[in-house]
Amino acid sequence: MATVRDIYNFIDSIAPFNTQEEWDNSGLLVGNENAEVNKILFTLDITEYVINQAVTGEFDLIVSHHPLIFKPASQILSDMLVYKTVKCGVNVISAHTNFDKAVDGINDELCRALGLDNFEKIGDTYLNIATVDESVTSTDFVKKVKTSLNTTVRYNSLVKKIKRIGVCGGSGCDFLELAKKLDCDAFVTGDASHHKFLDADEMDILLVAAGHFETENIAVKTLADKVKNNFDIECVLAVQNTPINEI
Repeated sequence: MATVRDIYNFIDSIAPFNTQEEWDNSGLLVGNENAEVNKILFTLDITEYVINQAVTGEFDLIVSHHPLIFKPASQILSDMLVYKTVKCGVNVISAHTNFDKAVDGINDELCRALGLDNFEKIGDTYLNIATVDESVTSTDFVKKVKTSLNTTVRYNSLVKKIKRIGVCGGSGCDFLELAKKLDCDAFVTGDASHHKFLDADEMDILLVAAGHFETENIAVKTLADKVKNNFDIECVLAVQNTPINEI
């Protein structure tokens, strides 16, 4: 029978926890490493709704992308999610920045979801650079992102041909300037501020913000499939939607 430690070690083998950023908090965050695991619930975020799914479905382990415990806490109270997971006896492993840049991790899967199969990782960063065989208009490219991820998108109104694309899911705008230096015509990420769109205009690069949830949640299934293919364990994707509403 597989244990929490076995699952942790497997995730570590494909997305090493020692590659996470210093400010991150990935790893085994709640539970007993020796506990047996028969059912795992995979999720982008751990919410009360997800914890309820885990309890109702009698899951032994939650594997999340975003860490359940991120900032140091001076007390653990009954209305906190970490308290509820401990009380319910649910183990929690989070794989955040280590999974962002792993092979077949967040950014690789985002490229594939966008139909950008010809891509390369840029050093020890979160940035992927993809190229298309034939350039497309900025308008057509924005529509492609919207359709591929089934989401709303925000973008700056540049009219240009797109052939070389920087890709970084989630909050990836720290890599906008690097993408431009690497001759990208466009940059796709999840979140972007007002000022980043202004910066993109000045850089003459198309910036497309397609949603933090939408650009990352696509890879949760990939991680679940990898675990399922290596263990005789029931692996289920949590029912979850973006927390952002739009009208």
